[in-house]
Amino acid sequence: MEKILTKALVTMKENKQVFKVTASVKVCLFINISDISLKLFSDKKFRKKYKAIVYDSNQSRITLTEYLEKFNIKCIVLETSNITHLHKDIANEIVAARNKGIAVYDAHEFYEHVNRRIPLVRLKSNEYLVDDIFTIGQKQKKFNLKRFIDILVSVILLPIVIPLIILGFILVKLTSHGSVLFSQERVGKNSKYFTIYKIRTMVSKHSGDFTTKNDLRINGVGKFLRLTKIDELPQLWNILIGDMSLIGPRPERPHFVKVSNDENAMFDLRHLVKPGVTGWAQVNLPTATPKDNLEKLEYDLYYIKNSSIFFDILIIFKTIKIVFTLNSN
Repeated sequence: MEKILTKALVTMKENKQVFKVTASVKVCLFINISDISLKLFSDKKFRKKYKAIVYDSNQSRITLTEYLEKFNIKCIVLETSNITHLHKDIANEIVAARNKGIAVYDAHEFYEHVNRRIPLVRLKSNEYLVDDIFTIGQKQKKFNLKRFIDILVSVILLPIVIPLIILGFILVKLTSHGSVLFSQERVGKNSKYFTIYKIRTMVSKHSGDFTTKNDLRINGVGKFLRLTKIDELPQLWNILIGDMSLIGPRPERPHFVKVSNDENAMFDLRHLVKPGVTGWAQVNLPTATPKDNLEKLEYDLYYIKNSSIFFDILIIFKTIKIVFTLNSN
């Protein structure tokens, strides 16, 4: 454990080393650590905004309260997954810290606070660290409201979307051979298969692998259609018939779902809700590759856990921003 801490944390000697941080960096005191904390210590977002000190009640020569005062602690992170009991003195000091305005988080909660995604930790090849992961997405009433909004927005968008789809069809027909419409089997809510529709942006016959940068399989106008997202517009039909939603995890092909399920048992939790045209993972990792699958899954599960109308509006604005940003680069 000492070797891990030396590598992962900003270490210090209580009475000799001056703990220096900038005004924009918050110092957090970690009481006990385990896999979630270690995952957090290696995260770029955490290292940019926070400095970590680990409090060990068995070895520390000063009290928790003295730590708070000496190092101007802004938050306390309590690792509860490996705690069977908490000493009365430490509990009293944490309560006193709360009364002084210091924020206190569970490690799992703090990871979500920093990254806005759910931490998925694989302990061994067949064991996972879980918190409330299996309870997400159970409040279906909010998804019923979501369905009403999907239909309403889709109907409003139809007069704008239909001319753009026709334009896309014409451009593809003039620049390449084959059907202008692309359809493919995907996995939707409750792991049921459905057919997704897009404007074809690749040559008619190809390997079916993930798209890569400067992919030679993309047809003459494919790059333009992808950058403007015009190729995605036929999915409005998928929304109207109930296969998809405006916002949600992006639907994957059955083969890649099977591979992902083998890699991580939590992957199928994405299918608790309808897939979306855009989603929380897409706006945070717009240029993601297969190696980012775990991080994408963490974002998708965070969305399912915290889904709301206001969250959907945020994702829509971020999607619009990304479309214009990527197009300008």
